Amino acid sequence: MSNQTMQKPGAKTRARQKTTSRSSAFRRQTAIASARRDGKPLIFGWGGHLTRIQKTRIQRRAAYSFFGLIVALILGVFIFGWLQQNVLIPNATIASVNGAKITQETYRKTLAYNAAVLWNHIEDELKQQTALAPKVQAGDAAATNQQNILDSQIQADESNYQQAQITLTTMNDLTEDQLIQHSAQSFEQKDAALKSKLEPSQKAVDTALSAFKKSFPPSTPYSQFLQQNNLTEADVRAAVTLQVRRDLMQTYLASLLVSPTRQAHIRKIEVSSQADGNSVRAKLTAKNADWKTIAKQDSLDANTKTTGGDAGFVAAGLSDAGLELWIFDPARKVNEISPVLKDASGTFDVVQILGFDNKHPVDAKLLADAKNNALSHFLDGQRVATTNTLTTPNQDMMNATRNLPVFPDLNFQFPAASPTPAPVQ
Repeated sequence: MSNQTMQKPGAKTRARQKTTSRSSAFRRQTAIASARRDGKPLIFGWGGHLTRIQKTRIQRRAAYSFFGLIVALILGVFIFGWLQQNVLIPNATIASVNGAKITQETYRKTLAYNAAVLWNHIEDELKQQTALAPKVQAGDAAATNQQNILDSQIQADESNYQQAQITLTTMNDLTEDQLIQHSAQSFEQKDAALKSKLEPSQKAVDTALSAFKKSFPPSTPYSQFLQQNNLTEADVRAAVTLQVRRDLMQTYLASLLVSPTRQAHIRKIEVSSQADGNSVRAKLTAKNADWKTIAKQDSLDANTKTTGGDAGFVAAGLSDAGLELWIFDPARKVNEISPVLKDASGTFDVVQILGFDNKHPVDAKLLADAKNNALSHFLDGQRVATTNTLTTPNQDMMNATRNLPVFPDLNFQFPAASPTPAPVQ
């Protein structure tokens, strides 16, 4: 075999090795190029010491982080918006009584309930009015008299069914409910047996709730009221309980008013400000003070100005509710002079106890009127009592669209009452 023949395989091998060597060199050169530091900064002059691979990784991670941050921000906005609309705003305090907060959500639900109660009542009155019309036209005197009374009631109820009025009424109800609960606890501490008289029972609430449901006309059922106002039956029960509690306290307070009863003989001087009250009290407690002269000079009370401030005998529940809190405190003594007191009308008084009569009679009509207004009279006193702290309700929250009922509409205009038809001759 010739040398040329023997050398051919080696040549092929060298050729393959040469090709492989060139390929490996290319790969090494490529790898080295991507791992090479080009000295160019990545951002803000930083990163020149990094390789291309390192820069690419950082850029990719930065892009992912940026998009992740954007997604997180978007989700955060949606979550915050949801929390604000469903947690923060509904639970914002619209007013407080002795530290107990009244939230927007409680106000919204109670307002919807109050509006429905009055709406259904007016609807029923209008139905009665329509039913009476034929009898009135026929000349029925009793029906005519009933129609006249009904017309007056409808006019008064429609006047109360105005946004400005019903929102104020609802806010007062919630404020007074806190005062009622606070007072009930105080009464129960003195007499545990009163709990059964002042705390709403489940049966009483069930009865009131059933009556409320039945008051809805077929055209606007109770279920529609719940759905349109986003209410549950538990929400309505809470509003019903508030009304039952009021009724129980009214009944209890009225039962306390009897005749004869303990009355106090007082004299007082009424002024317009705390500062004036302090000045008058300083005069009254000075040596040889003359009540008659001071009353004539300083008192705003026309009924007692010329009598040395003598207001005669007063009974709890029949005089000024603010002054009664001091006058009928068990610690009071004859001839004692009060500090400057804020009365239920907003003016200020200095009062002196002249004597007590434990069995002083009360005029029957005055007593009946006092019984009918026992709760409102009591609450007038609680509003000015120094032991209670009430904040001014937030008017913007009271009238915020989100807090107004969808149904019934507070801006609805009821049809004008038709004139009573003339009787047939």
